[in-house]
Amino acid sequence: PVRSGSASGSPIKPVRVGLWDQYGGSIPSGWVRYILEQFEFPFEVVYPKRLDDGNLNQQFDALLFVTGAIPQVAEAVTNRSPRPEAAPPPLDRPAEFQDRIGRVTAVKTVPALKAFLENGGRIIALGSSTELARHLGLPVESHLVERTPAGAIHPLPRERFFVPASLLEVAVDSTAPSAAGMASSAIVLFDESPVFRLLPDAAARGVRPVMWFATANSLRSGWAWGQTYLEGGVAAIEAKVGNGSLYLFGPEMMFRSQPHGTYRMVFNGLLGR
Repeated sequence: PVRSGSASGSPIKPVRVGLWDQYGGSIPSGWVRYILEQFEFPFEVVYPKRLDDGNLNQQFDALLFVTGAIPQVAEAVTNRSPRPEAAPPPLDRPAEFQDRIGRVTAVKTVPALKAFLENGGRIIALGSSTELARHLGLPVESHLVERTPAGAIHPLPRERFFVPASLLEVAVDSTAPSAAGMASSAIVLFDESPVFRLLPDAAARGVRPVMWFATANSLRSGWAWGQTYLEGGVAAIEAKVGNGSLYLFGPEMMFRSQPHGTYRMVFNGLLGR
């Protein structure tokens, strides 16, 4: 609060945030709900059916998807085994909960999200929900793969690479909008998180790295088996999709209300920095 106006000030308006959740509740979404409340962000909890109905730009400025929200592309090569899309729960639920039933799908939800982006919306995807990049056909692949002598590409097996809930150091491009106010390096919470590789045409298509693993020894606390495989991999990406912006954060940027050092990047994405 201020006692008088200032000529140097700029008018702002509250951002309209939609936070994904699902019937029965998502634990990561619940934690993010708590964080947004503590930092006084206005937001609504949004279920898949509302997303499927479209017209999202009339309702929201930014949508936030925590890990587990976006289904995997069937042929995706990642460092985790694809999980089948869960069947929707039975319909014998009280009437007031019927609009919460359902899951995000490639057939109905992804086209609505693409239209939201193309019309100027912002989407922040965390953890496994960064799979949205593949649904949208962006020039992004998994960095945590190996090529067999026959030329086949496979995810790195756990015998070679396994990093559960540990703190890793990444380099940061602080000139990127989502990294405004960040230093040139940061500590992130990595929990079997996605790591990206950008294809050669990424820059031409408006896709830029924001955080990456600059060394072969990024572990700062915890346990990282095969951490050398991380070197050169990208941890966070900004992408232009039509008139909108997509922010892809592989690490758990808001994990259980603990990694305050990376909240800023999510908040910048929500605010459209």
